[in-house]
Amino acid sequence: MKTLKKDWWKVILIILVSSFFDMLLHALISPLNSSNISLLKPSIFVKNGMLVPAIIAWELLALSILALVFILIERNLPGKKWFKGFLYGLSFGGLYLVGMFECVLLFNSSILNEALIGLGDFIPILLIGILLGIFTGTDETQNKKRQNILSVFVMAIFYIIGRYFAYSILHIQSAYISKPLGTFIWTLCQGLWVGIIYFILHPSIKRKSNISQGLYFGIVIFGSNWLMNHLFIAAIAELSLDLFIRAGTDILFAIIGACVCKKLFDKID
Repeated sequence: MKTLKKDWWKVILIILVSSFFDMLLHALISPLNSSNISLLKPSIFVKNGMLVPAIIAWELLALSILALVFILIERNLPGKKWFKGFLYGLSFGGLYLVGMFECVLLFNSSILNEALIGLGDFIPILLIGILLGIFTGTDETQNKKRQNILSVFVMAIFYIIGRYFAYSILHIQSAYISKPLGTFIWTLCQGLWVGIIYFILHPSIKRKSNISQGLYFGIVIFGSNWLMNHLFIAAIAELSLDLFIRAGTDILFAIIGACVCKKLFDKID
């Protein structure tokens, strides 16, 4: 955390700039009346006319967590500092973008609608990653630890298993019965993206055991950011247990998938 002590003012400034850009971009390119919002029960913030402050608070918290995770892991990532930031921003910007398309299945929203909203998150998250890399990152010239590309598919398999467990057994809100093909395609794509995140950021995980490394990836790197993505709903809609079940299941199976990847591929590499 030396970077945070030394460059705390840079981190705060980057978070503020990226948050402002995110909100401006959403105002410019995102539809004003998204069909997925109208079907949800309004949150306490909406009922009390405090939606805008709630969104601003969520925005600042979500980007702060993104920044803190990058600061925690970037020294162990290979490559130039700007490229580290680029890959980090690409990883989680892509996670938000792909995740938005589930709304097409759940709320009969249009693909264009969700693409615009997703881009409104993707671009600022990519921006904050690049800025953090340039202004707070470090160059790493050591040889990169090779990671087996098959880990992407292993992570995807566990994500799919976890999601279908949540769809069928835990009964989270889904369209796996009414729209089975679309649900499978989205679940596969999201699982592959989680695998890509693991593939890109795996070198940053420095722990002794496979379990501790899986926990670090699943909870700290992936889980903290994915949970914040889900908590945005709490600003606009009534909070429900479904939100925590779906995020928790994704995080749990990401942990299991990461542990299996460590077991399968570390000795090979």
